[in-house]
Amino acid sequence: MQEIPPKHNPYLHDLIWKLLKPNPPGRLLDIPSGPGYFALQAKESGFETIAAEIDESLHLFPEVSYQKLDMSKELSFGPESFDYIVSIEGIEHIENQFLFFRECFRILKKGGRLFLTTPNISSLESRFLYFLTGVYDNPPRPLREDLPNIYMEHINLIPFHRLETFLRFAGFEIQTLTTYRLRTGSLILYPFIYPYIFLRYLLTYRKLYQGKPDEKHYLNIFKMYLSKEVLCGSDTVIVAVKK
Repeated sequence: MQEIPPKHNPYLHDLIWKLLKPNPPGRLLDIPSGPGYFALQAKESGFETIAAEIDESLHLFPEVSYQKLDMSKELSFGPESFDYIVSIEGIEHIENQFLFFRECFRILKKGGRLFLTTPNISSLESRFLYFLTGVYDNPPRPLREDLPNIYMEHINLIPFHRLETFLRFAGFEIQTLTTYRLRTGSLILYPFIYPYIFLRYLLTYRKLYQGKPDEKHYLNIFKMYLSKEVLCGSDTVIVAVKK
């Protein structure tokens, strides 16, 4: 019997479950699911779940409905097939993130929700490490050429401003922005760097958006850019709604 691998990032599973649980049970896609821990937990609470995982060796729980899917390609579901999509630490491993968000929008029902986590490389600590090393991943290193699967690595870490843009242009609206914890290094840097970041964004806002159509809409986006969740958070955790 194949050994069940441990749950990666259990704290993020718990946080996403806390955000999902108040919603009424519905049809849920967990992608990438890994062994399917989240899909199993949701199923036991009344959700109809599908665990989508490209690595078939991880299809381990007999009570979970698995489907082999590559999340960097078109998803093999019809329009408005799901009420919820959960994607925990997945988008940083794929090439075409914009396509993934468009596909999530297509297969979600109107008003459906996307629950998403990814490492937060927009934190001040991460920005400082990038200044020192030229890369966001920690520790900085070249990817090995003998990896069995390069997609297990962080090949496409995404800053918050690009993540927000991709979601918005795909048709989503961010309903919740949170994080697992605030990073100590970022909190130390925050009082010194925040005033400069605020001033730069303020000047940009006044020049390009103030007094223009949808001024308040863009002001809310700037507020997200300046939030402690983005500037100090360990992970970006989002609930986005299909408008």
